[in-house]
Amino acid sequence: MTLSQALSRYYAFFACADAVGKASEFMTLRDIRMEIGSVTGLVDPRFSITHGDMPSWAVTDDTEQNLWLLRRYLKDGDVTISNTVDELLKWIEATDAVRKHYIGPSSLKALEGIKNGEDPLKAGINGTTCGGIMRVPCAVFASLLLGKDLDACIYNSLVCTHNNSVALESAYGYAYALRLAIGNALGDKPGETTDEALLEAARKGCRTGVSKAPWESASATLAARLDLLEGLGIKGWTDLRVKDFLYGVLGTGLPSYETSGAVFCLNLYSDDPMRIMFLSAECGGDTDTIGALACSLGSMRNLDVRIPEEIIRPVVDNNHLSDFIKE
Repeated sequence: MTLSQALSRYYAFFACADAVGKASEFMTLRDIRMEIGSVTGLVDPRFSITHGDMPSWAVTDDTEQNLWLLRRYLKDGDVTISNTVDELLKWIEATDAVRKHYIGPSSLKALEGIKNGEDPLKAGINGTTCGGIMRVPCAVFASLLLGKDLDACIYNSLVCTHNNSVALESAYGYAYALRLAIGNALGDKPGETTDEALLEAARKGCRTGVSKAPWESASATLAARLDLLEGLGIKGWTDLRVKDFLYGVLGTGLPSYETSGAVFCLNLYSDDPMRIMFLSAECGGDTDTIGALACSLGSMRNLDVRIPEEIIRPVVDNNHLSDFIKE
């Protein structure tokens, strides 16, 4: 597999999981069970409490921000704080993101502050949500495609809105795990994305992320969640038990450590990215972001699973994603 093929596969799963998971976003686990039930494909938007006006095939800011930024990075030949801010502001205006509630309040506040003259290294001090880890894949792929330093790309892509240890720890943890998994897809180190190797890469990323922050916050961490997950024997659990654990114990909300913890929990539970996609949509909370990050990571570890045509075709064609996604 070439790097362009890996990128296409990754974002195919990312975008499809985003579309599948958006209908149940911020619903409770109980309400999903009662109103939607088992997710097996694109979900009727009438169930949604946040995206009821969007077609079942539509993606959200998760996919849009990633691909807008990646296009800009490749055009400029670099990942900088400046082009990140500029492109996100262009995206906000072009997509009417504020009216659509497409962008979180902390990211919006940071970007508007920078637009009005605030220091980009200070604007994102309070951005602890998953808006940082959500767009870190574009930094990973940009670093590979442009031959740029991975750490610098991650930092420059996130710091304007998420400059704190909470967000950076989870973002670097995911990014390092993703970089390992992409290497598996490319055949660099085939067979080396075992659960143990994935967790070790994530832990290394967590340490790096914390070291990039202005200070270390007194907060829950992804690293602690990884330690917990490793000893639970999750592979032997049932879907019901995993969803109850995710929703009620790890959490599936907006904090970075909850999103990232759920992503790794799902990857430890199953090696089937389609199963991860559907489980993510059923687990409650920030279902689209968890699903996008979790099943796309899984797609780099397991190259045999394909996305059904009834899901991928409407998602790619109607969202105009064919420049990156060739599935």
